[in-house]
Order: sequence, then C-alpha cells, then structure tokens
Amino acid sequence: MLDPDFLAAIGHPVRLRALVLFERAPGSASDLAALSGLTTSATAYHVRRLADAGLIVEAGTRGAGAGAERLWRTRATGWSGLEDLLVEAVREPPSGDG
Repeated sequence: MLDPDFLAAIGHPVRLRALVLFERAPGSASDLAALSGLTTSATAYHVRRLADAGLIVEAGTRGAGAGAERLWRTRATGWSGLEDLLVEAVREPPSGDG
C-alpha cells in the first residue's frame, strides 16, 4: 500500500510540477515560482514538503552569500511520465454505460 504522506506530497499540482522540473535539471524554489506563477515563499513551502517526504535532495547552490539559492533534484525519475498519464486520464471521457 502506498504511504499516505507520499501521496499527499505528490498530490498537489505544484509539487508534481516541481518533481518534473527537478527531474529535468536541478532547480530552486525561485525556478518553480517562475514556472508556476506563485511567489517564491509559496513554492519554498512546496519544496520543503517534497524534501520532508524524501522525494527531492539538495543538489548544491546557485550564487553566493546571503542571496545563494539551494538547488534540488529528484531522487528518482519518471515524474514527467506520471504527469503525462494524469493529464491524459483527465482528458479521457469516462468509458462504459454509466
């Protein structure tokens, strides 16, 4: 059975988008903010949730000093495929007689 904390971590669209982004290349909460249209503060919350669930790990920093950003990468691959499956499932009309 899947762990409820794992499902909660990937169950938010912004967190799934983060997994896809960080699978492609290491990125920061600011990168996710630019992609999602949310504030960096809001995306930092989602990044922390993914890190707490063990789905992403630190991959270094960008910049120096107080303005340095932590970069993240996924621990596993396949998140883009999962996103594609979910998008396709939403597009498919229900089958059967109902």
